[in-house]
Amino acid sequence: MAEYNLASMLSKKGLNSLLFSDPYAKLCCTSMLAGQENVVYFDLDTTFSAYLKAGLVQAPGIDVYLPSEGRFVEMLKDVLARMGEKRCSLVIFDSINSFYAMYYSYYRRSTEKGGSGGSSSSSGNINHLLSVLLMLLVRQGVTLGVPVLATSMLRFRKEGGWKQSPASRRLLQKKSATRLQVERVENEIIVQVLEHEKVPAGTSLSFGITVSR
Repeated sequence: MAEYNLASMLSKKGLNSLLFSDPYAKLCCTSMLAGQENVVYFDLDTTFSAYLKAGLVQAPGIDVYLPSEGRFVEMLKDVLARMGEKRCSLVIFDSINSFYAMYYSYYRRSTEKGGSGGSSSSSGNINHLLSVLLMLLVRQGVTLGVPVLATSMLRFRKEGGWKQSPASRRLLQKKSATRLQVERVENEIIVQVLEHEKVPAGTSLSFGITVSR
């Protein structure tokens, strides 16, 4: 697969999703992409920020956003404006799982105060909010030729190995133009194509580990 590199595999026609079971493999993958100029990184996991602050990741041209419940929408507006001003080459949303964790407690508190709903209502609200936020980013990205990458961690289930949570699986399968999966095999990071408009499923590329632990 010499004609491809990781950045060139990202679609500008829709959402790119990156599935992972090993957070370190995902960090190596996103860190490689973050080395480009004018990258915007929504770091809900906060792992990337910690490595960047410690000097273990080299990304001089990056802007990192650390969202919280009350600040995410304002940050999103700022990023959409940056994209419109052509000051952004890639948006990384890391991760969907942390977005669910951040907003689940918020919606639980809201439904408990209102005395209705419950966990199913909370999940539905979060799914809708996440879908809207991602599609705002993707729509702007498609218009301006800026790829948007969202990461999602696979969950281990004894009866069936690694799987996505039902909510994130439905969202990403429906919305993604490109789906990739990353894993670490000894001293290499392997990225495999699950779905792509041009690259056959099952195609993979590998690169050496670039982030110290």
